[in-house]
Amino acid sequence: MKFSKRSNNAVSSKGKQSWHYLKAAQSRRSSIFTLSSFFRRFKGYLKYGFAIVSIFCLTYFFKNFVFQVTPSADIENVSQLTYLKKVLFQTDGVLDESWLSRVAPLNRKMKLMEINIFEIKARIESYDQIIQAKVSREFPDTLKINLKESKPIFKLNTKVNETSSVLKLVSLTGDVYEGEGYSIEYIKSLPYLIPYQHPNKKYLPIKGLEVVTPLLDLIDNSNLKDRIPIIAVSLKSFSADPDFPGQIIEFKSSKIPRILFSAYHDFYVQIDRLNHILSYLNGLGNPDIERIDLSLKGSAAVQLKNGKIDLF
Repeated sequence: MKFSKRSNNAVSSKGKQSWHYLKAAQSRRSSIFTLSSFFRRFKGYLKYGFAIVSIFCLTYFFKNFVFQVTPSADIENVSQLTYLKKVLFQTDGVLDESWLSRVAPLNRKMKLMEINIFEIKARIESYDQIIQAKVSREFPDTLKINLKESKPIFKLNTKVNETSSVLKLVSLTGDVYEGEGYSIEYIKSLPYLIPYQHPNKKYLPIKGLEVVTPLLDLIDNSNLKDRIPIIAVSLKSFSADPDFPGQIIEFKSSKIPRILFSAYHDFYVQIDRLNHILSYLNGLGNPDIERIDLSLKGSAAVQLKNGKIDLF
């Protein structure tokens, strides 16, 4: 079989049809910059960058949290920071650090995380003088203790037996507790409370002090404080039951033995009437008074020690 001879006019391997020319042309076309070609290239680089960052993060994680590669000196310093160095103690009352050291013994040999803050809170709140205690850790080396204390408004003689009694304090909410941290002068300034006796002959719980306190404040904040210094408040006729009629709050003063207030009448009206009576008696030379009864509706009665009774 014979094949046709190759034509000398063919230029398949040279000129514009050569492989070298076609490759060069293709290379020039691919080098043209477009936005889509930029993003295609950026995606490729992003994969490599993400792989490098992932390797770095894994290395950091294993080093610091799994293998915990830490120099021995640094470990010792961290250990030292965990010991208790400071106790920040704050209260809105009168208790101090010496009281706290008796209730919750703390020292620098204790590690902060080993201190049972719930047990300390329970110990502190077991004292009737404490309304609330907050105990918390403040890293790296501090314990914080904040107290809210009861504020006494009366003192109370409680019988231990037939011959002896113990002085205790009474808060606004009627809680009776042994006060600690108060000065002798402060306790002397508090009036005595004579509580109401319940049918079972017990005086606890003490009720109605939220009614008594505003009246006591009115006297303290007026010019009556010096004219009739209050030494005791009697609740013998005050059960704190608003549905029970004729309830009396009785004040005992160093100058007037008995001053009777109606528990559920307007205190401002009764205080104004008392001021008027005292001014009138002052004009008479301040005769000795046995009792002033302000509980009468629309009037008041004054009984002098000589037996004379006047109505106002």
